[in-house]
Order: sequence, then structure tokens, then C-alpha cells
Amino acid sequence: MPSLPVRAISTIWAENAVFFGHWLRRPLAIGAVLPSGRAVARAMARELPARRSGVVLELGGGTGSLTQALLDAGCDAGELIVIERERALAQALRRRFPQLRIVEADARALGSVLADQKIQSLSGVVSSLPIKWFGLAAQRAIVDACLARLTPDAPFLQLTNALASPLPMRALGLDGVEVARVWAQLPPVQIWRYRRTVVGGGSR
Repeated sequence: MPSLPVRAISTIWAENAVFFGHWLRRPLAIGAVLPSGRAVARAMARELPARRSGVVLELGGGTGSLTQALLDAGCDAGELIVIERERALAQALRRRFPQLRIVEADARALGSVLADQKIQSLSGVVSSLPIKWFGLAAQRAIVDACLARLTPDAPFLQLTNALASPLPMRALGLDGVEVARVWAQLPPVQIWRYRRTVVGGGSR
């Protein structure tokens, strides 16, 4: 296996230090001690439909490990938009991915953010937000803004280490299933896929 260049290793350490520093100050806002590893990122990317039309939205870009996996999986740079609230992390993402649209914004105001960005259709959502710790109103605002724009069969994917659904499915009118569990990440994480609950042959 080829070794990484010294500059690449230095960049990884620097970005992890930024991420860990934010976690120490606000652990519930970041949600993980370290950024998602490659195995997690690849598992998330595999859950997106191979044929897509519309924007793929990443919520909580962090240091960009999932972002890179999405690009590696064939996601067009012109159709990938990353939302990151923390300014230092957003700046790091812009340096690493100058070709992408990195939006520094709070996902809890996602409806307004997507409207400002003129995004009407989503072919997938991948979220690393610590959404389990958000209040119900904030969870609903994020989920509703996404589901209202997702194309048919497009998934809302959520990363968690909660060992159960990080979203209250009944309260939010969702059907959800764990689609992957990655033991290589410490702590181990799960990926949940959500869609709107189908009632009487139609979507809620």
C-alpha cells in the first residue's frame, strides 16, 4: 500500500485537530470525537442511487471524509452541496474542495437555506449531524425540508452511533431502517435510511 505524502499527512492531522477542538468545546454540536473514516464514508456513498437527477445534499461536512467518498463514488462536483455550520470547518472544506459549493449555515434553518440556494430537487441527503440531540421542532424542520425536495426513491441517510434510530420515526411520520453498521469506526456507527411513511397507498 503506497504511503501518503508528508503534506497529505500534515493536512489530515491539522483537519482532525480542528474537528477535535470543536468537539471538545461543543460535543453535542459536533457529535463525534473524530471525523468519519473511509469505511463509513464508502458505506454512506453506496446507499445513494447509482442513477441520480438532482442535487446530493451533505449535512454536516466536517473535515470532508464523506465528501471525498461521494466524489469518489461518482457524484458530480456540480451536483454536490455541503452544509457546514462551524466556520473553521467550512473554511477547511473550501480549501480542500474549491470546486464544490460549501454553504456555511445552520441545518436547523434548512428550508430557508435551500430556498436561498434555489435548490428545488434532491436526489439524496447524507447527514452526519448529531440529530439525535436536536429538539423535535429542529428535527422536523430538517427532515421536512429534505423530504419535500427528495425525488422518488431518493434516500435520507443519517449517520449515528446511537444503536437505535436517532430520529423519532412515529413523531416525524417516517419509515426507517438501519442499512449498514460499520465496526471499523470507533465507536461503531450505523447508517439509517428514512422515507416518509406511506399511508393508504400515498405518501404523507
